[in-house]
Amino acid sequence: MIRERGLWRLLTAQGLSSVGTSTSTVALAVMVFQLTGSVLQMGGVLAASSFPLVVMSFVGGALLDRFDSRRLMVLSDIARAMLILMMPFSAARSPAFIYLVAGCIGIFSALFSPSQVKAVADLCRPQQLVKANSYLSIVRDGGEFAGYLIGGGLVAWLGYTSTFVLDSLSYGASALVLLGLPAVQRRTAPGKVVVLLKESPSVVRRIWRAPALRTNMLFALLPMLVIMMATPNAYGLALKVYDMGPGGFAAMEFITALGWLTGGAIAGKLDFKGDRNAYVFGSLLVMSVCLLGVGLSRSFWFSVALLTVVAAANVGVIVGSMTLFQELEDRSDKGRMIAIRAGFGQLGATLGLLAGGAIGAAIGISHLFVVIGLGAFGLAVPLFLAYRMALRRQGLVLQEGDSAV
Repeated sequence: MIRERGLWRLLTAQGLSSVGTSTSTVALAVMVFQLTGSVLQMGGVLAASSFPLVVMSFVGGALLDRFDSRRLMVLSDIARAMLILMMPFSAARSPAFIYLVAGCIGIFSALFSPSQVKAVADLCRPQQLVKANSYLSIVRDGGEFAGYLIGGGLVAWLGYTSTFVLDSLSYGASALVLLGLPAVQRRTAPGKVVVLLKESPSVVRRIWRAPALRTNMLFALLPMLVIMMATPNAYGLALKVYDMGPGGFAAMEFITALGWLTGGAIAGKLDFKGDRNAYVFGSLLVMSVCLLGVGLSRSFWFSVALLTVVAAANVGVIVGSMTLFQELEDRSDKGRMIAIRAGFGQLGATLGLLAGGAIGAAIGISHLFVVIGLGAFGLAVPLFLAYRMALRRQGLVLQEGDSAV
């Protein structure tokens, strides 16, 4: 019962945060576009918030192995509430400050995200992880669903400053809810954080030696890098290619949020077993085909429908990957393994956002979606085939009594 109450608190905090974050996403996109008129700048700002997650993943993993995940999440929420509140006022002084504030938000997101993944693993039994992760996805995306609707209305009615203020309040409310999260007895790594940080390269080697973990990390770093190039260009699709304005952009985000919700519901119903990477691979293929379709489409609403399917399939990538690392045995380096996987995922996301903005500005948004679809497909297939071959070789080794990890 205690663990169930803790999970509900975690889900409530995620919902509060998602409502605020999605409203500020609308505000940030409109603010940057109004101040700069550039898709490249949109990609740069999104990358600025993602890059610290790459750098901080090693530090965050060491902290997660040493300290309680609840305290790290509360600290992150309070810091992000203050930073989000600063965003519109900093931008009024100079657009360059947007990058600074976005980068600082990314630092604390690097502490929060793996802490949340670890907290779910601590609160749930192994057989409940897929369902719990799907619930987390539904709550997160349901909050975004509501937030995009609210954000579009607020930006059109009051301007983007109000949405940033609301976002800061949502982070504060999330921190209050998380304060009541029960402590869970688990293994912690001995020694100082600096010592744990120095051991991180050996943790990366342990991930690399396990075919399933290595392949999942490469999925995040390569095909997902290409797919993330679509994010800043999706904004440009609504605001520039089809000239739909803030209302059209908000409608696109609102509808695609339905895809995230649908993907979470499907993942919860499937409660899939077996090879997590096979589930991730299938989801990547669906995303690739749909993004290719967006590039070939000449209809805004048909493109929105395809992006909605992409959102649903993306849940498969997230839930499959999270569950794979959560199912690792309770070990002193588990926090670092989760955080390092998140860091490599953010590295792919950051490079994708930067490249997407630059290439979209150079060759055109529609052409870029064609490149994204073909590129993601071409990277995912050989990675999965190499993984299946590694599993066959590993199976022969296991028959001789060796360990897979």
